[in-house]
Amino acid sequence: MHYFHALTAIVIAACTTLAADADFKFTLRSRVEDKPTTKPEAWPAKQTAIIVCDMWDAHHCLNAVRREEEMVARMNEFLKKTRDQGAFIIHAPSSCMDPYKEHPGRKRAQSAPAAKKLPKDIDKWCTKIPSEEKGKYPIDQSDGGEDDDLKEHEEWHAKLKAMGRNPKAPWKSQHAGLTIKGEDAISDSGVEIWNMLEERGINHVILVGVHTNMCVLGRPFGLRQMAKNGKNVVLVRDLTDTMYNPQMPPKVSHFQGTQLIIEHIEKYVCPTITSDQILGGSEFKFKGAK
Repeated sequence: MHYFHALTAIVIAACTTLAADADFKFTLRSRVEDKPTTKPEAWPAKQTAIIVCDMWDAHHCLNAVRREEEMVARMNEFLKKTRDQGAFIIHAPSSCMDPYKEHPGRKRAQSAPAAKKLPKDIDKWCTKIPSEEKGKYPIDQSDGGEDDDLKEHEEWHAKLKAMGRNPKAPWKSQHAGLTIKGEDAISDSGVEIWNMLEERGINHVILVGVHTNMCVLGRPFGLRQMAKNGKNVVLVRDLTDTMYNPQMPPKVSHFQGTQLIIEHIEKYVCPTITSDQILGGSEFKFKGAK
């Protein structure tokens, strides 16, 4: 009887380990001449990192805040599931490192050994990669992309000012709706993040967060830098948003503007996946999206 119980315990432990180390099964979507193409891939969980880009606790655009509030619970579920399966979670709320200076995740990022080969300009924004020269950028974001009602925008900035925040840059930390675990990492540095990826032998990188057409694409740890420097990177296309004002060309809805950016990414930067490939059910959709 004791032997049976011991054997059962061994089998359960083995199954648990296998579940934790299982591959992620993804369907990657790219575009060739505007036509979507898909490819199944299996990514080892232990060799996969999730980078959470600029999911701040506040923003200068009220509608951007509202959309983030809609998305944050689903994103947290995605992080929990991928973490439980063995992925490495990196929280990257840019310009908000001070609140985390004593957190083990922040110290983990700072203490990672220097990579043997550090890509050129990995500490800098990347505004374009050579593959993007083949196409035309699909939206005009030169106005900053705010899509607020003017009266609401003024009221929101007054509220931020009353809170003692800079209305133009009110972020101080990551959104409280995203759990940061002790085994996670916290960094807004392209060098630190690259060092951690190399230290762990991670070649597969998943980006979630905001805003796709700005930070998610351009940050030192963003899609362009990861793609340019040889990582297998994907965007979770239903766990992101854009800064796009529908009054600007091509004068489509905000959500259509987001789709145009996603298509641009799929054509010229990297493939995309959706959160339901991890969580099941349906992909996330904003309330106003069709």
